[in-house]
Amino acid sequence: MTLGRARRVGRWLGWQPRGGSLQRLLVVWPLLALWAMVALITAFHAVRQMRTNADWQDNTLRVALLAWPVGQGREIGTDAPSGAVSQAGPQWLRETRLGGERLAGSAAVPPLLSVQQLGAPGQVHLYLAEIDGQLARVAATLYQPATAAAAGEPVVRQVARRWNERLPTLQQMLDNPVLRTAYGLALAMSAVLVALAQVASGWLRRANASLVLPSGAAAAAPEGPSELEPAVVHLRALQAGQSRWIDEQRRFLADATHQLRTPMAVLRTQLQSAIHGDVLPADALQQMLHTVDRASGLANQLLSLSKVEQLKRMGELPSVDLTGVARGAVMELAPLIAAKRLDFALEGPQLSVPGDAALLGELMRNLLANAIHHTPVHGRLGVLVRNSTGLRELLVWDEGPGIEDGVRQRLFQPFSAGKGGVGLGLSICRQIAESMGAEVTLFNRQDQGRVVGVDALVTWGPTGTAGGLPAAAGAVPT
Repeated sequence: MTLGRARRVGRWLGWQPRGGSLQRLLVVWPLLALWAMVALITAFHAVRQMRTNADWQDNTLRVALLAWPVGQGREIGTDAPSGAVSQAGPQWLRETRLGGERLAGSAAVPPLLSVQQLGAPGQVHLYLAEIDGQLARVAATLYQPATAAAAGEPVVRQVARRWNERLPTLQQMLDNPVLRTAYGLALAMSAVLVALAQVASGWLRRANASLVLPSGAAAAAPEGPSELEPAVVHLRALQAGQSRWIDEQRRFLADATHQLRTPMAVLRTQLQSAIHGDVLPADALQQMLHTVDRASGLANQLLSLSKVEQLKRMGELPSVDLTGVARGAVMELAPLIAAKRLDFALEGPQLSVPGDAALLGELMRNLLANAIHHTPVHGRLGVLVRNSTGLRELLVWDEGPGIEDGVRQRLFQPFSAGKGGVGLGLSICRQIAESMGAEVTLFNRQDQGRVVGVDALVTWGPTGTAGGLPAAAGAVPT
């Protein structure tokens, strides 16, 4: 069962655990359910046994009335149920005239208030009464003497036993084979559940121990169930990725510090030259402006990298209008296109991709600025948005001199650049693309074996996927 389906089932049942101990979830709740079931079975059989005891007690009282007088050294009553307390006759008896005068028996037995309840002679009336402070079951009958001495006057005879005899005893419950089986199975299942919880806890402890190994230590294959292994492997991959990211950021900060130190040192030298009068003030200001622009560009690109890391942590990305972002980047760089009198084309349908509009614009501006920089004056370049065989693509093409094979991959490394750059543009482009589930690649476009330009291709996977493989650059529109 998947996690989402388990949550839906939990919501349907009205209960969903949000925390707590796994051992308590695996032991306490199943044991509560198990022993609640055992309690229901026990209650069911207790009610049945109570009915059996009640029938036995009522029959015993009826037989005692028929065998009057009682207590002559012989037992009066039917066969008692297993575990019941068998006694010689009832605990109390009483014989009374119709007027209420006691003839024999215990005075503790209360006389009947209404003799009409007895019906005809020989009928037995059963009821509850309090005798000597105890609840008792009483059987009464109207007896018509057949002797002349009694002058034919009927009498009321009462016999009683304690009511608590009707309750099932522990011995009776334990003698029940169904209950013995239920108790045995419940105890065995309880032991199995506790053992399984201990095993599961041991798996989790070993998995946790394998995740806290020191950096660089070889991790053994995780021990435990097959369902736990993917989670452990995934967490190890996350740990390794985090360690790599920290190392990369540490190296990046060191390189960035070095790169920022250089323009600051150049700016200091230019200021000193201007103060000492070695260069004209106008020339010094122009040089310093160029140095400040270079440092500002590097700082802006460093900020872009920090935004990329934020984008990676967003999880599911919103849909962004790729065509609209491309159009905005073109409008922003239109002065550079016009300055070199380039023949420019923006083509393609309206297309949306997952991503962040600001960072997608940064990627577009970097690729387009590189294309403008390498395209000769009066040359051609363009942007093409297309949906090719299910892959969404952004193609920036130019008529630059091309890229050597040994230089192509190095251009995507931080602080590796050609002339006139700080070496972060293409590195930022790749990181932005990867954070949006896309891939950026560079191709030399050839015509009859001759390099006629460079294609920068950004590829997103089909709708609903995180990315795709780069497709070969297609024909450039004329």
